[in-house]
Amino acid sequence: MSDEPDDPNLRAAEYVLGVLTGPEQAIGRNRITFDPGFRNAVEAWENRLAPLSRLADPVPPPPELLDRIAATLEQPPVVPDPDAPPSPLPAAPYAYAGARLWQVTTAGALALAASLAAFIVLRGPAPPVAAVLTQTAGGTPALLALAGPGGTLSIQPATPLPPPPEGRDYELWALPAGALRPRSLGVLPASGRRLEAQLAPGTRVLVSLEPKGGSPSGQPTGPVLYGGQMERYVE
Repeated sequence: MSDEPDDPNLRAAEYVLGVLTGPEQAIGRNRITFDPGFRNAVEAWENRLAPLSRLADPVPPPPELLDRIAATLEQPPVVPDPDAPPSPLPAAPYAYAGARLWQVTTAGALALAASLAAFIVLRGPAPPVAAVLTQTAGGTPALLALAGPGGTLSIQPATPLPPPPEGRDYELWALPAGALRPRSLGVLPASGRRLEAQLAPGTRVLVSLEPKGGSPSGQPTGPVLYGGQMERYVE
């Protein structure tokens, strides 16, 4: 397990160019609302890449997506109860995918986008498997679990997570399809983490509230606060 530093400037460039997956794009849209540094980086890239918008037809998001985002933002975060008993594993989670804000659809726009490699490094093909972890009490998106190359799993916050109560930690779990017992992926810091874990589509990813340092039994002992299922996203 190793931490991966977040590069807001690179992520903002990818967000503006529309090269993120649907779930990543949704995370970026939400991050703008609470991360001033990321919001400023997005605005800077939008100003820098403004000519691209004149080369492509605007694509408005569907009305139902805007309604869903508005409803999500109105929901308060669920504060974990350290005395709550262990909760049953949640059912198949809420699926969430966002629409791109920018679409580079002409040869001229593609040429301009390619020229950006001189001063930013864009990633390769986006990982196709991801899970949006939602609050089990309300369905609000909280975390994005994104499968990467080489058997890695990137965990990114969708909204600022409330800190765990004193003496407690969030612990991440994987429950493969058909399995009866989850396996621990480690304690989760609020800032997100890249894990050495290869999760197939259909695997459920869960976050429980555990004693400091993680569950002493190797299985969830506290309430399951967030859950989602790894799905293959087709762009």
